[in-house]
Amino acid sequence: MPGVVRQNIDKHIGHASSTSNPFHQTPYSTAGQSKVLAENANVVVDGGSTSCGDGVSGKSGKVFASNKGVHRKGDGTSGHGSWPGNAAQSGSSKVISG
Repeated sequence: MPGVVRQNIDKHIGHASSTSNPFHQTPYSTAGQSKVLAENANVVVDGGSTSCGDGVSGKSGKVFASNKGVHRKGDGTSGHGSWPGNAAQSGSSKVISG
């Protein structure tokens, strides 16, 4: 089972744009909830996003925080503007979710 994604710690895989913009990879800056922690950081859920605006699209259908599915390592992101979606690159090695 994959680790849950944590705010300000874990990043997405990163993406390049078909425009002249360069590749970028950013941490999750918005968790989408503020009550459930993993290793002293907010767990990212549906409604969360990276600092570049790449929103959570993949999430657990079994584990929830604040009534929203938790985002896990490998779960998809939606992309933004000309940047295509990708996935969470990292997640907790101590808190895992199905």
